[in-house]
Amino acid sequence: MDVERTGPKKRRKITAQGAHPIDLHVGRRIFLARRAKRMSQLVLADRLGITFQQIQKYEKGKNRVNASVLYGIMRALDVSAAYFFDGFATEETPAPERDIARPEDTKAVQPIIARPQNVNLLQNYLGAPIAVRKAVRSLLSCIAKEET
Repeated sequence: MDVERTGPKKRRKITAQGAHPIDLHVGRRIFLARRAKRMSQLVLADRLGITFQQIQKYEKGKNRVNASVLYGIMRALDVSAAYFFDGFATEETPAPERDIARPEDTKAVQPIIARPQNVNLLQNYLGAPIAVRKAVRSLLSCIAKEET
């Protein structure tokens, strides 16, 4: 059977770091959701029937998350599928907020999200409309400038 192609097959581009931007983004979102639930990599891995090393690879974007694993992560972390792609910019739809943490920033974030009150604050912030988030950031920026 001869299938007519509509154009050349597009290949996935690999960045210098070796991971595709969407893999990095989904990995960061897994990390944030897991930490917000105060769940260890080991507990999440046990719920999915995989090793915690695999969770580490997903969170760092080194391995792609297939659909069945992503579905299991959604259920284990009680988040929607859209959660993993929120904030990811495409050519058609730019990200509402471009300041997404890099993998090396996660070590700086760990002490912050270790406190339940900080996690609660972050969940409330992320649940707010974008306009409210911008206003909160502006307010905090003004307060910080007055303090220095």
